[in-house]
Amino acid sequence: MYADHRLSLAYLTVQGCPPLDHVRAAAAAGYDSAGLRLIAPLGLDLAHPIVGDKALIGRLKSLSAELGVDFLDGEVFTLTPATDVREWQAVLETAAELSMPLMQITSEDPDRNRAADNLARIAGMGADHGIAMAIEFMRWRTAATIEDAAELAGLSGARNVGILLDALHLSRSGGSPAAVAALPSDLILYLQLCDAGAEMPADDPSCIAEARGGRLQPGTGALWLRELMDVLPADIAISVETPNSADHALDFIQKAQKGMDFSRRFLASLGR
Repeated sequence: MYADHRLSLAYLTVQGCPPLDHVRAAAAAGYDSAGLRLIAPLGLDLAHPIVGDKALIGRLKSLSAELGVDFLDGEVFTLTPATDVREWQAVLETAAELSMPLMQITSEDPDRNRAADNLARIAGMGADHGIAMAIEFMRWRTAATIEDAAELAGLSGARNVGILLDALHLSRSGGSPAAVAALPSDLILYLQLCDAGAEMPADDPSCIAEARGGRLQPGTGALWLRELMDVLPADIAISVETPNSADHALDFIQKAQKGMDFSRRFLASLGR
């Protein structure tokens, strides 16, 4: 914990890191938690499969207990017109075995009612395991804005559905701290923290490239992070997501440590 915040090492910060090494990097850099990719985003391949690998899951549990690093979240379900949530049962079971309280979910389904129905179904399955669904909105997804995510959560009618607030995606989708303050505070389940430059990416491909390899460390860019923290709960969990291609020469522990050092420095600057 740092300043009442649970700090977690996001998958993208150490993208490509094998799961066991991810946990080791999180422990070495002083994180409380780690986030693992259990299912690949739509259109991408999964580098290190975990679901269905009982031996690996067992080693992850043992290492987690040994090093004192738990698991905050799993990536990432994607709602599409063809979604059959029954296919995600094994993913949920793996998340439950690792005691993850949160699963990320995005939407690429243009039919809001169908997306909401499927979200309600997977949320119901998650509730059986004590897992909440955290909608991550992104400018290039169908659920593109924080308002889209809030609407989808409401349409689902599920009590264990909320929003994953990524500071970069909030900015690049035209959002602001005021848009966050306009929502019920309990709708925001956790924060993905990074910074970014003032210039908005020109198009979606540029936005995707920035999100996956052009993020800045907290406190080094132009985002309104101080104002954002002012409208969030004082103990909100924070996933440090700071992938930057300029860090390619750093090893996984060094990338994790860099994100932790800048995040702590930024949080300390808040004076809370």
